[in-house]
Amino acid sequence: MIDSFHKPVLTNEIVKFLAPKKNNIYVDATLGTGGHTLALLRKEPNLTIVGIDQDKEAIELAKQNLQQFKNRVIFIQENFNALVSILALNKIKKIDGILFDLGISSNQIDSNRGFSYLRNSKLDMRMNQNTKLNAFQIINNYKERELIDIFKKYGEERFATPIAKRIVKIRMKSPIETTSQLANIIDQAIRKRNLVKTKSRIFQAIRIVVNNELFSLREALKDCLKVLNVNGRIVAISYHSLEDRIIKKFFQYESLKCICPPNLPKCGCNKIQTLKIITRKPVVPTDEEIKNNSRARSAKLRVAERCYNERKINEYSNHYL
Repeated sequence: MIDSFHKPVLTNEIVKFLAPKKNNIYVDATLGTGGHTLALLRKEPNLTIVGIDQDKEAIELAKQNLQQFKNRVIFIQENFNALVSILALNKIKKIDGILFDLGISSNQIDSNRGFSYLRNSKLDMRMNQNTKLNAFQIINNYKERELIDIFKKYGEERFATPIAKRIVKIRMKSPIETTSQLANIIDQAIRKRNLVKTKSRIFQAIRIVVNNELFSLREALKDCLKVLNVNGRIVAISYHSLEDRIIKKFFQYESLKCICPPNLPKCGCNKIQTLKIITRKPVVPTDEEIKNNSRARSAKLRVAERCYNERKINEYSNHYL
């Protein structure tokens, strides 16, 4: 069973906001080792949960941890950006809620796949080992300008240029193969104290590109609108500003009833409100949870609810065609 060290973030809040009911269907889009799914099934055993994760090792661990509910969980090894096709292939038309717990899991951090600079391993960072692009290829093959852009865009790192320059200089002598090598290069490039955040941001940026994380998130959020029942909820936990910004802006736009300029006397945009925001401000972990689980420190949880009937929007659209 899942131990306390790997206890998932904001579990009580997720159960509260998803409010599982008998015979509902939910999607855990980031199944991991199954901690959130286990909490939902303990709250209401008569659920069906589609558990999605692109990490094969995570799926296998989740199957072990959820053994007692195995008949209520559909395990899918896939990227959550394939949400619509995953549900269609399992003959599921609509769901009552979906959970995204973004970022990397404790198991991935503790693995030898190069997700953390604290553990020396090969530069990999692939969540799905079947994909081709890995961290080694980015660090050793991408041009200096490309590396700078990655570090700035996906790591929001102000020392992106000297770090990229140092990487290019070092790799001319021999390939950069391990996380420790990369961490040392970052140290050499800026020679400042308290480099923990800088190294974290550089590793984050590379990981995002390797796994195409932000594109996948945008696609999955759009797909949620196609599969959620009325009053079905999206619950999303992010761990850095790039993810949180995407979720926040998506919720804000889909919650608008009109996008016309304010000086127009009458609405002409035909905008349909598809979501109602439940959390005006993100929910964050308590001090006690952060003390017990350091991974929770940067977590932000946002919730939105589906708020129109599919038939009504079709009637509305036909009226204006």
